[in-house]
Amino acid sequence: MSVEENTLTPRQRVEQMVHRYVARGRYRLNPDEVTVEHVLRGLTRNLINHGRWYCPCREVTGDPEKDRKNICPCPQHHADIARDGICECGIFVSEEYAAAHSQAATTRNQKEA
Repeated sequence: MSVEENTLTPRQRVEQMVHRYVARGRYRLNPDEVTVEHVLRGLTRNLINHGRWYCPCREVTGDPEKDRKNICPCPQHHADIARDGICECGIFVSEEYAAAHSQAATTRNQKEA
């Protein structure tokens, strides 16, 4: 961990990881800000409680071998997105999913605000 990363809050570290992953270009962040916020909170909670950003949609068992498979982005998210356009947790989506759901998410988020 760099000195800069060491001074970040757990939430900032999670956001940095997510944005770096999305910047690599294969997937997009879900346009539904409510879902993204929920997942970011879960990832942050797992980072604080367990020391890793385990997917909040999967159980942390305490078995390092099993739990390693649930570190975000988890290996399963590729198959989820290929099949459904969205990973199980809902934070990462395909370009097509993002394009199709951007306007609906914006409208929903404005109504909830």
